Amino acid sequence: RLNDKVAAHLNPAHLKLYREFCQDEDGNRYTVVVYRPFPDLNVTRYELVDGTPVRFIDDCLFEIEATGKQLTRCP
Repeated sequence: RLNDKVAAHLNPAHLKLYREFCQDEDGNRYTVVVYRPFPDLNVTRYELVDGTPVRFIDDCLFEIEATGKQLTRCP
């Protein structure tokens, strides 16, 4: 939970940076949403469109934190 001072500085227009279309090894498709939760800080957060946390591994790979399932970027 964010305190009121931090929440007051958030600008929802700046939160979502872009989306990455990915797939797992079985061919299931996922959309990873890339966020910047604090516009003035160089902090990036990754989630699936349903809010499931995703970890950035490298330029081609993400991992769903809860399951360890790896996702590759789709060409």
